[in-house]
Amino acid sequence: MPESAYVLAVYHRQFVVFKKLIGSSLVSNVANPILFLFAFGFGMGSFIDTMSGMSYLTFVVAGMIAYSAAFAASFETTIGSFTRYFMQKNWDAVLSTPVTLFELLLGEVFWASAKALFSAVCVLIVGWIWGGVPLSFLPLVTLPIVFLGSICFACAGLVATAYAKGYEFFAYFFTFWVTPMFVFCGVFFDISRFPEIIQYLAWFFPMTHLVAAIRPLTAVTPLDGAAIALHICYIIVFSAASFWIAYRRLHQRLYD
Repeated sequence: MPESAYVLAVYHRQFVVFKKLIGSSLVSNVANPILFLFAFGFGMGSFIDTMSGMSYLTFVVAGMIAYSAAFAASFETTIGSFTRYFMQKNWDAVLSTPVTLFELLLGEVFWASAKALFSAVCVLIVGWIWGGVPLSFLPLVTLPIVFLGSICFACAGLVATAYAKGYEFFAYFFTFWVTPMFVFCGVFFDISRFPEIIQYLAWFFPMTHLVAAIRPLTAVTPLDGAAIALHICYIIVFSAASFWIAYRRLHQRLYD
C-alpha cells in the first residue's frame, strides 16, 4: 500500500471520531473565535475607526482567521494527540500495523490542519456577512496560505506533545506560545504599537507572518508579492523544523 494511503487512514480514523464529537468541537473551534470577532470587531470597533488604513472590523477579521486556525490546530495536536498517545494508547495500536511513526504524525498534522481550515473558513464567512471582508476572489486566496499556517501550528503542537509527561505540561505551551500569538502578533493591533523588543519577539512567532500574509488579501488592499512569499517561506521552514523535532523526540520516547 502507498505511504499516502496510511496517512489517509490515520486521517480517516480521526474524522470518524470527530463525527461523534462534532458538537463540542464546533463550540470550541468555531463559536469561540466568532465570538471574539464579534466582541472586538464591533465592541472595540466602536472606539477605533481605522487600523493600518482599513476599518477595524476588516483588520480584525484577518487576525481572527489566523487565530482560529492556530487555536484549532494547536489544541488538536496537544490535548487531542496526547490523549491518543498517552492515555488511550491509540498510537501503540496504530504503530502495531504497517503504519510508521512518520506516517502517523503526518496523519495527525493533516487532520489538525483540516479542522483548523474549517474553523478559519467559518470565520471568513461570518466576517463577509458582517461586512468585514470585501466581495472579491482575493479573500479565497487566503485559504491555501491558512492551511500552510495550520500545518505549522499543528507541528508546533506536536513538539509540545513530544515533551509532555502529563496534561499539566500544556499550561506552558498555551501560556507562552498560544497566548502571546493571540495578543502580540497583530491579531487585534498593529505590532508597531508595541515596544521594540516585543516587535522583535512577535516576528519569531509564525502567527505574525500568517497574519501579515493574509491581511492584504482579506482586506483587498495593494499586495506585495515578495513580502507575502517571504512570510510563507518562514512558515514552511518553521513547520519543517518543528515536525523534525517532534518526530525525533517521539521516536526516542516510543522506541528507545
